[in-house]
Order: sequence, then C-alpha cells, then structure tokens
Amino acid sequence: MALKKILAVCFGIAFLTFVVVQYNDPDPVIWMAVYGMAALLSFAAAFNKANDTLLGIAAALYAAGGVYMWPNMYEGITIGDGDIRNIEEARESFGLFLCTIAFSSYILLNLYDRRLKRKAQLKQKARWTS
Repeated sequence: MALKKILAVCFGIAFLTFVVVQYNDPDPVIWMAVYGMAALLSFAAAFNKANDTLLGIAAALYAAGGVYMWPNMYEGITIGDGDIRNIEEARESFGLFLCTIAFSSYILLNLYDRRLKRKAQLKQKARWTS
C-alpha cells in the first residue's frame, strides 16, 4: 500500500532526525536507541518486513514508556514554561506517544489493505462461480 509506505518512510526519517538531535540530551544513548529502533521499525513496516504482532508489541511498549515518563506535573514543552525536568519528561513522553501512533497507524493500514485484498478475492471468486 502506497500510503503506508509513504507514511512509514516519513516517520522513519523523522525518527532518524530525533536520533541526531539527542546528542545533547542528559541521557543520549537511551533516547538514540529508542528513536533508532522506531526508525528501524518504520522502515521495516514501509517494506512489509515488520508484522503486526511485532508492531503491536512495540506500540504497547512505547505507550507504556510514555505513561511511565509522564511528568508528575505537566508544565508544557517549551523551556521557560516551568521546571526543566517536567518539561524534559513531557517531551520524552510525547516522543514515545508519537512512536505509538506511528506503529498503530501501520497496523491499521495493514488491516485495511488485507480487507481490500480479501474483498477483491471474493469478487474474483464470485465472477468465476457465476
């Protein structure tokens, strides 16, 4: 499906960009690995090399990470809006939730694609039987 491929490649490029900008983070290795894996899964999904089970597990883990990282007190994501620790945790949570959205969208697009293929098969079968 062309839409999934375009979406997954765009997310993959975005996640690679996130990897690059993590160098000045207090814990860069962790976040480079997190976004690197998200980029890898996105490119794999773009070329149908990641199945829905793997994407579902990744989506669940990234969502759980987003909930876990959510700050005790949300103060926005812009520096100067509040305590830098709360801001950093909110940004990290949003990044994890974005990964969750990406993986979930690949699963939904896969389901839609399978449904269309199944309809086409049934239609073709109906032509042959009539």
